Amino acid sequence: MGIGRRMKSWLGEERVDELRDRLADLAEQSVDRHLRLAVTGLSQSGKTVFITALVHHLLHAHRSGSLPFFEVAAGGRILGSRDLGAESERPFPLQQAIAGLDREPPHWPASTRGLSEVRLAIRYRRPPGLRRMLGESATLYLDIVDYPGEWLLDLPLLESSFEQWCEQQKRLFEREPRRSVAAAWLERLSRIDWQAPADAAQLKVLSEEFADLLQRLRSDPHALSLLQPGRCLLPGELEGSELLQLFPLILPQWPGDEAVPGSFLAELKQRYERYREQVVRPFYRHHFSRFDRQVVLVDCLKTLNRGETCFDDMKLALTGILQSFNYGRSGFLRRLFSPRIDRVLFASTKADHVTANQHHNLDRFLELIIEDAQRDMGFEGIDSRCMAIASLRSTQAAEAQVDGQTLSCLRGWRKENGEEVALFPGEVPIELPRREDWTQERFRFIDFAPRRLPHNALLPSHHIRLDQLLEYMTGDLFR
Repeated sequence: MGIGRRMKSWLGEERVDELRDRLADLAEQSVDRHLRLAVTGLSQSGKTVFITALVHHLLHAHRSGSLPFFEVAAGGRILGSRDLGAESERPFPLQQAIAGLDREPPHWPASTRGLSEVRLAIRYRRPPGLRRMLGESATLYLDIVDYPGEWLLDLPLLESSFEQWCEQQKRLFEREPRRSVAAAWLERLSRIDWQAPADAAQLKVLSEEFADLLQRLRSDPHALSLLQPGRCLLPGELEGSELLQLFPLILPQWPGDEAVPGSFLAELKQRYERYREQVVRPFYRHHFSRFDRQVVLVDCLKTLNRGETCFDDMKLALTGILQSFNYGRSGFLRRLFSPRIDRVLFASTKADHVTANQHHNLDRFLELIIEDAQRDMGFEGIDSRCMAIASLRSTQAAEAQVDGQTLSCLRGWRKENGEEVALFPGEVPIELPRREDWTQERFRFIDFAPRRLPHNALLPSHHIRLDQLLEYMTGDLFR
C-alpha cells in the first residue's frame, strides 16, 4: 500500500485533502503571499457596501491618499492593484455596486444572497531591509469572500442531533414573537401522527410554510437573527432543492423514543442528516475551514432601535457565530498547524450615524456584547478586536447651540424620504441596556441615505476607519 493510500486510510479522505490544500497554500506563500479574507454579517449589516468601498479604496490606494492609517499605502509603497474578479467562479458584483454609489443621487447596492468573492493582486514595494534579500517588490493576492452570516449559524448543527436541534428550537418558539407568528403552523404539527407513514407532499408543504415563517421573523417589525436552517432563508445555489425541505419538530411531547421506519419522524431525521452532510459540512470543508481571517459586521444601532427582543436574539445569534470559530480544532491537523483563522475583527457598522465622540462608545458596546465569546477565542489563540466603522460616510459633522452650549450634531439626508436634517442622533450606551432602558424608547437612531462615492479622487472623509481595519487585518503581510 502506497504512502498516499496509507495516509487516507489512517486520517480519512477529508483530512488528507485538507492537509494537501494547506501544504499547497504554504508552498504558494513562500513566493508571493495569499490571504483569504472572509466577510460576513447578519441580514442588512452592510456587507455589500463594505466590500465595495474597501475594494474601491484598495484599487486606488497607490495614488488617492484616502487610507492614511494603512501603513503600506500611507508610505507610498503600493505600486498598483489589479482586479482579478473575472477569474472567480462566483464573482462579486463590484462594478455594478460602484456604479450605483457613483450615481446622482447614489443608492445603496442590492444585498448579495449567496457566496461571492473579489480577487485582487496588490503589488507593493518591500520594506528596505527585505529588498536586498528578497527583491524590490512582491505581490499580495487578496481574496475577499462574501457569505451570509445565516449560513454560519448552521455550523453548530454539525455537533447537534436532530432531537437536540428540535429541543433548542422548541425553547425559542416558546417565546414571542416566534410563538404568535408560528401559532397556526405549530397547531398543524400537533395534529399529525409522526409515527405514521410519511407523506412527501405534506412534508413539502410544511417545509415551505416554515421557510415562509423564517422570512417573516427576519423582516420588520420582528427583525430576528437566530433563524435556522440558514439556507432556508438564503438558499444561494440551492434554490428549489429538496435538501431544503426540512424543519424542526416542535411538539409538546416527543413522539416516542424510536422512529418507525418510513414514518414522518424517520423521514424528517433523514432529511436533517442529509442537510448536515450535503449542505453544512461541505460549506465548512470547502470554504469556512480555508479562510485565513474574518470580518464580522454588526449593526448595533439597528438592533437598539428595534427593542429588547431583537437585541437579545442578535446576541444569541452572535454567540452561535463565534462558537463556529472554535469548531473542529482538535485532532491531527490541529497538532500539525496553528488554527486556520488567526485574526477576527468585529466591525460595528454605521459609525457615521453617531457623532465622532460616540465612536469609542460604539467600540465598547460591541465588546460588551461578545465579551464571553471573545475571551474563549483568545484562549484558542485567535486574536480579535472590535472597531466602529463606516464603509461609506453618509453624514457630515455639524454643531448647534442649545441653551448656550455647543452640541455636536450630524447633517445628512433621511433614507426614507430624502429630507435633509441636522440633528443630535443620540448616545450609544457604554453598558448593556437594562429593562427600563427599553421601555423609555431611549434609542432612536435614524438611517441616512448614502453620499456619492466618486469613481476617482477618493478622500479619507469618504469613510471612517477602513484604513485602520485594513492595517489590522493585512498590515503584517506587507512588512
